[in-house]
Amino acid sequence: MNSVNHAQPLPVYQQIAELLVRQIKAGYWHAGERLPTEAALAQTLSVAVGTLRKSLALLEKQGVLERIQGSGTYVKSVQGTQQIYELFRLELTNGPGLPTAQILDVAQARPEPGMPNWDGAVCWRVRRLRFSSQVPVALEEIWFPGTRIVNLSAPELGDSMYLFYQQRLNVWISRVEDQISAATAPDWAPATSPLQTGDWAGYIKRQSWTASNELAEFSKTWFDPKVCRYSSRLSQ
Repeated sequence: MNSVNHAQPLPVYQQIAELLVRQIKAGYWHAGERLPTEAALAQTLSVAVGTLRKSLALLEKQGVLERIQGSGTYVKSVQGTQQIYELFRLELTNGPGLPTAQILDVAQARPEPGMPNWDGAVCWRVRRLRFSSQVPVALEEIWFPGTRIVNLSAPELGDSMYLFYQQRLNVWISRVEDQISAATAPDWAPATSPLQTGDWAGYIKRQSWTASNELAEFSKTWFDPKVCRYSSRLSQ
């Protein structure tokens, strides 16, 4: 097993932009509502005002926010946006946080029984400890076919696997299917995990497809319901 590695983080301004979108989708602010002042928001998020302004500019460019000179920054829309953590469904019990990850192991392996077999191809298996705003919330095991990349090490992976697929494999995830149940935590749970081997946990089995309906990823997630919840929101 490889040594534990912190995944490559997104730039801070992009982390803040992702967090703001997650909060807007959670209903903290609604379309047409004005955000707090830059000074107040920067203090709440513990970032420099300059960093926050860069985040707001990115969201304005993406059509999420509208900045009106002399009036403030308003929520415009989050419909049709494709954020990096668009499909991350776990939230802290007190609201959405910024997802990050710690890589526990990267290895090549054959698919296990009950998993997609990708025509018998050897797969990459990534095991991670997931965090939300620095709080450990879940264990995650991700499988994807090894035909697109021959060599892979933990430092090459970032906080977002979907961003890694886009940038390194030229694979874009457009659809996922989640099956939610309960299961016991796996035997590879590290001491720093909120779940230890054999603990009962919320369990998510996910399959992810590309726009051309190619199965690109299979994952298993064990989450601690004492500190986080699975959340999915639909808008008309």
